[in-house]
Amino acid sequence: MDNIETFLRENNISPTKQRLELAEIIFSKNQHFTAADLINMAINSDLNISQATVYNTLCLFEKRGILKTINLQNDCKFYDTNLSLHHHIYNTSSNLLTDVDNCEIIFSKLPNISKDLELEQTEVLIKVRNKS
Repeated sequence: MDNIETFLRENNISPTKQRLELAEIIFSKNQHFTAADLINMAINSDLNISQATVYNTLCLFEKRGILKTINLQNDCKFYDTNLSLHHHIYNTSSNLLTDVDNCEIIFSKLPNISKDLELEQTEVLIKVRNKS
């Protein structure tokens, strides 16, 4: 991403120093990460940013739709910079989340949906673990 400041402004986010620094880390590549991962990345980049600022920034980015959230049942919340339609494989042994292209999964049947609703999208989370 060439200009993070412009990107934030285009998404109605005030580009504070901390937000710019975190956005540089987050949007440097397509990636999955947790808040704890981002805190560690900030520390490793010698950024002086509080945990509260990290959580508040993630919440804001999520609310503005520039980060996708993947909530796992084990109280682990991943953030995803890839906003295209896709699915995921989650390895519970390694805590690794991997993208699966949308075209790699084909649905033969979906459940009946109430007539007052319309299908927005389908998303599959496949959980795997290492063999013992």
